[in-house]
Amino acid sequence: MTQQTYTLTVLCADQSGLIAAVTGCIAKTGGNILNLAQHTATDLGMFFCRVSFAGTASFTEDLFKETFTKTAEHYSMEWQFFNNTRKKRVAVLVSKTSHCLYEILLKHADEELDCDIPVIISNHPDLAHIATSFHIPFFQVDVAKGKEAYEKDLEVILAQYNIDLIVLARYMQVMTPEFCARWDNKIINIHHGFLPAFKGAKPYHQAWQKGVKIIGATGHFATADLDQGPIIFQDVIRVADTCSVDEFIRMGKDVERRVLVEAVRRYLSHSIFLHGGRTFVIE
Repeated sequence: MTQQTYTLTVLCADQSGLIAAVTGCIAKTGGNILNLAQHTATDLGMFFCRVSFAGTASFTEDLFKETFTKTAEHYSMEWQFFNNTRKKRVAVLVSKTSHCLYEILLKHADEELDCDIPVIISNHPDLAHIATSFHIPFFQVDVAKGKEAYEKDLEVILAQYNIDLIVLARYMQVMTPEFCARWDNKIINIHHGFLPAFKGAKPYHQAWQKGVKIIGATGHFATADLDQGPIIFQDVIRVADTCSVDEFIRMGKDVERRVLVEAVRRYLSHSIFLHGGRTFVIE
């Protein structure tokens, strides 16, 4: 019989007794710890903890929440509790470039991304055939209507499919500050450059002009500040001075694929903590 599993995340000021308090509460309510990852950021004096545990026969979610609330209040904890059977519903937004979309869909089909992908949305019709081949509904939004009007249409679709997370898989539109605020820390973007360098348009061209020796990609939360949201995952590859801009773009696609999947994977596993405008990934 498969046991029900849960994930608990905790963030608070560092102090004595935190691990004992967290693990003791899980044990007291009938939980059995499967994995525990914790980090104290000594530069900030902050404690981060992610615990995966199984529920035994006596465990109930209501009892755990009631019990842990008292612990959290005592230590001034920020905490979240997740039932791992309740999958996040992810909308993928794309434009004309297909490689990141394919990577997300293939990893999902191979059960490497623990989520549901009920809808794909684009500002162009070009990638509709990919959605059809994966049997996923495809919607095209009309950005010519203006930002406010088209984002209202987008919100209708997101609400219709009960979306929890938006993934911008090379979606070449800048979202308004109002949209980003409504979806705060629920939009993951792939930027085809190693941030904070080379933000904005044509980062490979910018990198080539500077004569860089490495190129990279960045998975980050989208915010009102273009390409400046908290960074989740990054990777790089070395490039030779003999490479052209087109070779940068071709080689960079592999990095973009990997980085976007890893950023989404970390979100789905509840491994991302946010504090002071930056992320801490605790696995």
